Amino acid sequence: MVPVEWPLAALAADPPVDSAHARGSRRLTSVRRDFFLDPVHRLTEQERALMTAMLHDLVGAVAVEILAALPANGSDAPETAELAGRLSAAGLLDREELVSLLLRRADEHRVATAFAGRAGPRNLPMLPRLVGDSDAAVAAAAMALVVARGRRRDAFAQPRIELNDLSAGEAACLALAVAAGLSDHGERPALAAAAGAVAARRSPSDSLDSTVAVLVEALASSGRADDAMIETAAREGEAGLLAASLARRAGISYDTSWGYLISGQDDGLALLARMAELARPAAARLIAEFGAVSGASVEEEITRFDSLSEDEVAAARDWWRLPPDFRGASAALGQARG
Repeated sequence: MVPVEWPLAALAADPPVDSAHARGSRRLTSVRRDFFLDPVHRLTEQERALMTAMLHDLVGAVAVEILAALPANGSDAPETAELAGRLSAAGLLDREELVSLLLRRADEHRVATAFAGRAGPRNLPMLPRLVGDSDAAVAAAAMALVVARGRRRDAFAQPRIELNDLSAGEAACLALAVAAGLSDHGERPALAAAAGAVAARRSPSDSLDSTVAVLVEALASSGRADDAMIETAAREGEAGLLAASLARRAGISYDTSWGYLISGQDDGLALLARMAELARPAAARLIAEFGAVSGASVEEEITRFDSLSEDEVAAARDWWRLPPDFRGASAALGQARG
């Protein structure tokens, strides 16, 4: 059952299903996998509904673009849930980068909702303040981020994602999969060509992550990517800006920083704060504000921050600066990190 606070997700709710016995071994395999899944790793109903709604919205938007790119085509796009359902059943949407982005956007929305109104009625939030900044580069970057976030909200202020937010390869795969699902609306060569044209129009600079990175660089250039900015971002729940700032300071990837900030991986917030060389007051603010978000114990994280040695921090930082494929191969070979 979809909660009432997710109005657009109602159409994305799981349809009624028959029993596992009636559906055979395929259904039973899914039930067994779900039944024994650690509850800590299971999506909540809200997360599932939100991610499904975002996915359907993206598939529908790509389908409209592909049909518009077809020569002399007056066809209406098929019903989005039906198209997405067919692609999903064929395994074409079960892609790591795509699902990771959906989950991250759902987490960002969860954090933003939890921190909403924290600035207080008399205090302007961080991003609107930066829009009016005296530094032209900072002001322009902040405005670009406001606009980018606005484009990624639907009429009910629920998050959306765009093709621009995917890598070039992932965008092309999704566009081609959607085009294949539109085989009733045109000839296959024309659909494939249209999908290629849609994917080619993807603009990396218009991705939300790129827009955040530009603002972080502008703040750094103006000498304000400091502990005070980190504390402000943490206090206001600016998770994306915070993850990007900490990643820049630590010299690690955004995804790694996000994992420590939100997912509670490894030694969590304490190690992230140490890799980013935060002073203890800024680290304490980060841990106090985001401890509950990542499921970490504030007391344990503060203790860990104080007890981590310089060698441990350096080893972790060096590890995360290695190429991802090298790290994966090392892990597969059973080699210890650091």
